[in-house]
Amino acid sequence: MISPSRTDWRTIGILIAVSALAQVGQFGIVFIVLPLWLTERGLDAAQLGLFNSMLWLGMLPGQFFAPRLSVRFGPHKVAQAGFCASIAALMLIPIAGKGLLLLAAALAGLGLGLRWISLEPWLYRMTPTKIRGRLVGVTETVIGLSPIIAPALTGWLGVTTRAPFWLGIGFIACAALLLAGSRVASVEPKTQAVQPPPASPGARDRVLILGVALALTGGVIDAAFNGLFPLFGAGRHFSAGQIAALLSVFGMGGLLLQYVIGWLSDHRGLNHATLVVAIGTLLMCGLLTLPLAPVVFYSAMFMLGGCITAYLTLAIVAATTASSRTLAINVSRITMTYTASAACGPLLAGGMMHALGSDTLMWQMGGMAALLCLFALGAKRRWA
Repeated sequence: MISPSRTDWRTIGILIAVSALAQVGQFGIVFIVLPLWLTERGLDAAQLGLFNSMLWLGMLPGQFFAPRLSVRFGPHKVAQAGFCASIAALMLIPIAGKGLLLLAAALAGLGLGLRWISLEPWLYRMTPTKIRGRLVGVTETVIGLSPIIAPALTGWLGVTTRAPFWLGIGFIACAALLLAGSRVASVEPKTQAVQPPPASPGARDRVLILGVALALTGGVIDAAFNGLFPLFGAGRHFSAGQIAALLSVFGMGGLLLQYVIGWLSDHRGLNHATLVVAIGTLLMCGLLTLPLAPVVFYSAMFMLGGCITAYLTLAIVAATTASSRTLAINVSRITMTYTASAACGPLLAGGMMHALGSDTLMWQMGGMAALLCLFALGAKRRWA
């Protein structure tokens, strides 16, 4: 086991900071704010669903090639390439027609995928195994600032102006400069080689299977919510400012509850944490379809933010637990599953909302959570 005194906490802190800054621009602006910006430009549910699907599909080649490119060129250069792709996309979207808009969305997704899979496996390889659940929780907590900061700043500066694009470019550029100027070593520390492997191949396989199920469910739910909540809010006659405020509260839940989820996974097991998150999602989605007082609606949004963000947190915990010797490949597999399912989420939800109404968004999300809950209960009985 790695001694805490030999863990390179400076590099860990720098990588977390770089990811947090980049996430505001690459995810907070592009995935959270731009759907609202495009809604104000007249895109309907089907068109918005297609745009969001292209964002997620664009991530897939970045996630697939990033482990190999990181070995050849180093994670530094791969992450910087991702930053360049995202900045180019943010410059293109405001002036793009409908066809070019989809290409720009794919380019933005590519940039996020390259940064994600180049930096996060590098970070987790440096972390003692016994605290990885909590470190993933801390990382997701810091990264979770993006759904709060992006809507809050754009709501203040003007959601319908060009401010979102300049904010996104600024945050990504700051991340690129911090990574370039920090001079952290992009090689795996030798001390990591002494980490013990998991108990057995069977146990590793079961953990990874549950991680894939979490990623599959979380991708559909997360992408559908982020891409189409503005239309759900419009169906409730919320203003653009109110929708931005609700998204900030949602992001706050994702920010504050991830360490709790990581702690729960470390102490009670991944399966138990999965059941808590799935049941919580189902309850909150059902609640949000009802006529609620504002304080109850905001509270439910806070809890839903924590639950939806936790799917990826727990899936990454599964990837880091399954086998430390192939960590980058495991993280790539989990995130590619998450991304592929996320590409389907907005298309499915957008079509259903167009045909059946805005509340269909919550029923789809609740249905996916119920299926995961059944899977986790069955797995608990089979693998006990």
